[in-house]
Parts: sequence; C-alpha cells; structure tokens
Amino acid sequence: MSLYIESPITGEQIQVAENDFSDRMTWDQAMSACEGLGNGWRLPNKEEFEVMYEHLHTEGKGNFKDSFPEFQYWSSSEIDADNAWYFNFEDGIAYYSNGKNSTKSVRAVRTLP
Repeated sequence: MSLYIESPITGEQIQVAENDFSDRMTWDQAMSACEGLGNGWRLPNKEEFEVMYEHLHTEGKGNFKDSFPEFQYWSSSEIDADNAWYFNFEDGIAYYSNGKNSTKSVRAVRTLP
C-alpha cells in the first residue's frame, strides 16, 4: 500500500516510503541513502514530516516508530553546516539537533510529477 501526502509548501503530491531504512544513520548518511534510492527519492523536510504526522501517523498509517530513540527522524531541513532539524513521532514536534553526527531513523519521500 502506497502512502501519499500533499506538500505543505508546493501543494504537490508526495509519495512516502512504506518503511524506514533498517538502520539509524547520521544526517549525511541519511541524505545519501535516500538519494541513493534513485527516481527522485530524498529525505523529507520538517514541514513534510509535520504533514506525515498529522495525516498518516495519527491515523495509524505509515509504521512510524514512536518509542525512544527510534521515534526521532532526520529531516533535510538544515539549521547550519553542523545542525539539522529532526522530527519526533512521539509528540509530533520538530527539534533542533545538537550535531549531524548523532543517529536517527530515516524515511524517504519523493515528489510525484
């Protein structure tokens, strides 16, 4: 079953991967792993995670993790060269990371034509 959301920024349809990558990753590893899937797959931004939380997770869809520490997902939204936002599926809030070298869960998305 495919999962879809509407981009909160562009209004385009976004396909959400059905599962997380099996391993937690650093931010750089997460960016590379998503792009490595090809066909436009990428790491979601924090606004897209907010929509995933509201329209998928709260409805029991998407198999998002909600136990520590797996409930923390990297977003592509950077704060600066050393920090990025991550999204917490336990409480539905994006947080400021304390470095891109910590490991977090990873879910890929892609914008559909």
